[in-house]
Amino acid sequence: MKLLQRLFYKKRKFYGDDFDWENYTDDSYHRRITSDIESKYSAIVDQGQLHFDPVTGTVQSHGDDIHPNHLLILEIIGQLQLKSVHEVGCGGGDHVANAVTLYPETKVTGGDRGATQLDLALQRHPELKGKIGLQDITMPFSHQWPNPELVYTQAVIMHIHTAVSHLVALSNLIRMAQNHVLLMENIQCHNFVSDIKSLHEGGHLEWKTLNIYQVTGSTGANAILLSNQELDYPVLLSDSEIRSGAKPSSRRLKRANEDSARGIFGFDQY
Repeated sequence: MKLLQRLFYKKRKFYGDDFDWENYTDDSYHRRITSDIESKYSAIVDQGQLHFDPVTGTVQSHGDDIHPNHLLILEIIGQLQLKSVHEVGCGGGDHVANAVTLYPETKVTGGDRGATQLDLALQRHPELKGKIGLQDITMPFSHQWPNPELVYTQAVIMHIHTAVSHLVALSNLIRMAQNHVLLMENIQCHNFVSDIKSLHEGGHLEWKTLNIYQVTGSTGANAILLSNQELDYPVLLSDSEIRSGAKPSSRRLKRANEDSARGIFGFDQY
């Protein structure tokens, strides 16, 4: 590969995955919300717009539709009857604010490593003052982080590809959560199931018991639910299982395999 091609590939491979957080400004993030979300869905819900039906386990909107990924997150919160929830990578704060609106009795917090995104969150949702904070999930674990029943991510871990940082992030998510971790991610960007199993078998996870489930929202979104409890959801055995039906991305899958291969799990004695 020629020098210019190598330089271009390196730049595209790194910055093409939203990992250059310093350049991920509130202005660019706001434009993305406007073009990708608000052009099709309701990003900020009004009081009374959403209703959780405990019989069906679904969230119903009495106004504009909300994004299927966001809907699934809200449905899982209701189904598990959670008292505390934390979002890692809360960005503009819409998910946190909408969860607070729908479940006022649930303690909902959010963290993000981008100060500009937290500023945007407070611009969009002043009521989140004191509920959100700076957090880098790839840092060594901090006992100052919240310790809720459930921790969830929405398009966060899929962007982390430096060294073994995504493995550190997954381990930290589980250490933060009392009982559950919900991963709403592009499932081709990492080998989530096999990586999590390797972390567990290698002794890297706080939980002694680990159950992996596939959860599906009422409008078709899929996610991975990790729990230290036995739950009534379909057990997820492999990455190929949750990727079934998705159009393969050879670039993403190759990169996922490269990321997994960098992990050294446990302590193999010599």
